[in-house]
Amino acid sequence: MAKFKHLLPIYLGAIIGPLGGVGMITLLPVLAGEWQVSIQWVSLTVTLYMIPYVVFQLFSGSIAHVFNTRRTLLFGFGVYSLGGFLSGFSPSLETLVGARFVQGFGAAFIAPIVLALVGEKVNPERMGKAVGLLGVMYTIGVTMGPLISGLLEVYFGWPWFFFFLMSFALAIGALYWVTSAGDDQEANKSGRLWDALALVKQSYSYSDVQFLSFAAFFLFMGYIGLMTFIADYLKTSFSLSSDKIGLVLSMTGFLGVIASPIAGFLGDRYGKKIIAYAGKAIMVGSILGLEMTEYTYGRYVVLLAFFGVGGATAWISLNTLAVQIVPGLRKPVASVYNCLKFSGYALSPLVLSIFYVPFSISGVRFVCIVCILISFFLTSRIRSSLA
Repeated sequence: MAKFKHLLPIYLGAIIGPLGGVGMITLLPVLAGEWQVSIQWVSLTVTLYMIPYVVFQLFSGSIAHVFNTRRTLLFGFGVYSLGGFLSGFSPSLETLVGARFVQGFGAAFIAPIVLALVGEKVNPERMGKAVGLLGVMYTIGVTMGPLISGLLEVYFGWPWFFFFLMSFALAIGALYWVTSAGDDQEANKSGRLWDALALVKQSYSYSDVQFLSFAAFFLFMGYIGLMTFIADYLKTSFSLSSDKIGLVLSMTGFLGVIASPIAGFLGDRYGKKIIAYAGKAIMVGSILGLEMTEYTYGRYVVLLAFFGVGGATAWISLNTLAVQIVPGLRKPVASVYNCLKFSGYALSPLVLSIFYVPFSISGVRFVCIVCILISFFLTSRIRSSLA
């Protein structure tokens, strides 16, 4: 088992993606009002962040596998920090979109590598618990992102959320640079870029990797789609302030922090697929609860808390399979998996806006349920004995 000081920056690095991604949702209606544009245009700050995040994530794990893991991850922290700096000083929507592209490019060199590193440094019999703890960190990012962005926007202005992200990434990068100093020798490998591309193709050739990755794609589309348009729905329909919207959205993570390690333990004991099914069933039930009851602030807090429990439970199982399903190709498989998984995040705001405009939040909820059910079916097609 790796020492805690070596795992700490890896686990903290897992917070960065959801913190900067989900935290942006709270700011969408604020930026739409400031620049007098529709929510669809402002959602480009999510999409143009996710495009490089998705595209380059497909190759970043393989690049780290072939060349140098430590330098690749440090590169990711540095570019992500630069993107936060540029975002905070953006004078217009166009420049903010460009800065978010830079930030997404940096994040692409963080997410799959920290997932794979946990798989490499932890004993296989404790993998579920270890990935469960990683899930806690993801969930902390989901929880704190909307809350931090909402509070910083209300009290200091929206740019300060990006300055916070910049500082946070720099601090974690510095910690990883210190604690991983001895990893340089074992990480130095000779290879060619073509070798990295070949690993991507090899990883995707496994049918279980395909089913797992697309299951994550549809699950993320349903998960982020609901949260994105609930933020705008609460702002436009009930005139809630950013901090109150941030608190509602952050409820998806509070109970998820507790659920993640429990889901990891149960996945080790009863099987990952069974626990994934349970999580997705909770998500569907929570969405139906939102649709079938009248709005009250307290009711939304409770139902989104249960939605977060379901999401955390499902994600732990899928993420654990991603680092176990092909042990010899952990980084390339994690890249393929995360690439398709976060493609659901990238496409969700644009695709679901087609239903949100004519059918309001009810149309979005229906499509989110369909996406989760598709993910349920794809998970059932995974045949690995590890599932």
